Amino acid sequence: MLSQGHTLLDRITGADQPALTAAVEKHGRIVNKPLSHTDQAPAKAETPATVPLEETRAETKEELNARLRKLMDQDKVVLFMKGSPDAPRCGFSRKIVALLEEQKVAFTHFDILTDESVRQGTTFASFYCLFMNVVVFVGLKELNDWPTFPQLIVNGELVGGLDVAKDMVDSGELQEVLKS
Repeated sequence: MLSQGHTLLDRITGADQPALTAAVEKHGRIVNKPLSHTDQAPAKAETPATVPLEETRAETKEELNARLRKLMDQDKVVLFMKGSPDAPRCGFSRKIVALLEEQKVAFTHFDILTDESVRQGTTFASFYCLFMNVVVFVGLKELNDWPTFPQLIVNGELVGGLDVAKDMVDSGELQEVLKS
């Protein structure tokens, strides 16, 4: 069976190689006619060359750290996690959300998967004459000196991750920190 789209062009029974070759040659010459036509050229894709320089410039380390501080200070308790409280994207994030909800802690969250600069930092390059100087910023991991997520922030300061939060709940220390 030889078809084009949903149209049956020819039927060949068995392993008849000469008939198959003849059918392919016969129907292979058919020129498809487009269903529509336009005289307009395709729209040009936006390339880095067409994006204004200001939009492509990476944040400096100072700008990134200022933005991270602002995110950490947005509420009394901020959880930097993978996903959201309603849809955590990793087991550790799911567990810390459950722990905070069990303790009736009101918190704001930030999904680190939505912003690579917050999660991993950003790379920025500056050109000096013929040399390139590349500096790597490590984002929240570097700022808080904590290598993993989730990160629990209280009053703008890192408390820790899931294990630290569990220990603080068990000792009653979390409630004390939240009172201050």
